[in-house]
Amino acid sequence: MAGVASAGELARLLPGRVCGVAVDIDGTITERRVSGDFRLSLEAVEALRRLEDAGVRVILVTGNSVMVAAGVARYIGVRGPHVAENGCLVYQRGSVVHACRGTARAAAEALEEELGGLLEPSWQNRCRIHDYAFLVRRVGPEEAWRMAERVLRERGLRAKLSHSGYALHVRPLEASKGLGLRVAMRMAGLEPGCVVAVGDSAMDLEMRDAGVTLAAVGNADPRLREGADLILPGESGGGVALLARAILESL
Repeated sequence: MAGVASAGELARLLPGRVCGVAVDIDGTITERRVSGDFRLSLEAVEALRRLEDAGVRVILVTGNSVMVAAGVARYIGVRGPHVAENGCLVYQRGSVVHACRGTARAAAEALEEELGGLLEPSWQNRCRIHDYAFLVRRVGPEEAWRMAERVLRERGLRAKLSHSGYALHVRPLEASKGLGLRVAMRMAGLEPGCVVAVGDSAMDLEMRDAGVTLAAVGNADPRLREGADLILPGESGGGVALLARAILESL
């Protein structure tokens, strides 16, 4: 497990030259890591804009739908390409690439039918193609996960279950944030060795599979902190802003 880097140590721990930064949205560039609180950190937004202005490509990597990812990217002012639906879709300038071939639609419909009182479909599900999200009600995430696994097993449906800290996601088996990030980096002409990825949840560990340097915000899920290459000294958007400052100072 990496120790928490001080602000002064960050530049030394980064790749020699950073060409791109891949960031999750919820819990990472928001003000806090609290379910239901989606306010973007203005400090992080300003930092990401400064990276773009300095020629560092910023890629959003999120479990949100492609519409949400594209909207956030437009108003933040970052070029992308951007990864949505936990790696299944990659968006750039109005075009969408499907990194996943399968869909979890049948699995999502089964969960909604069997666990309708406990799993509330995300409003974004009507816009989704591969990955579907549910808000957990009246039970804890672990119990909801076990119940969802039982439903899928009894229905003979194969899908991947993951919890982001905000929602329970049901995805195709091949789905991975690392898969989507690899596609996005290839589209942007970026080498993985000069890209830093930042996240807050255990699902963000998947970005490490893309060969990038993985950073965890200071208040990240313990599983991400355990597997990350470095832990930022600030929480959520504040940590991202500190990372951006270190990158800019190293250019």
